[in-house]
Amino acid sequence: MTNGDKTREVIKEFIVQYFKEHGYGPSYQEIGEAVGLSSKSSVSSHITKMLDTGMIEKDAGKPRTIRIPGYHFSQDRKTD
Repeated sequence: MTNGDKTREVIKEFIVQYFKEHGYGPSYQEIGEAVGLSSKSSVSSHITKMLDTGMIEKDAGKPRTIRIPGYHFSQDRKTD
């Protein structure tokens, strides 16, 4: 496994955790901060590779729409 592959796995795990906590996907800046990438272009490069390989999905032109194929998230909601 290359360093790039390891970084993409870390990004994937961060996306899963972020989605569980917030109910929507992280921004590129938040991904970079979480995994130690200092430029948005580095994050973008990894995201593009992840999209190309099917590791993630997202809606084109819409922010915070990154999804992990096969993962279904639900938020527990309290009812009064």
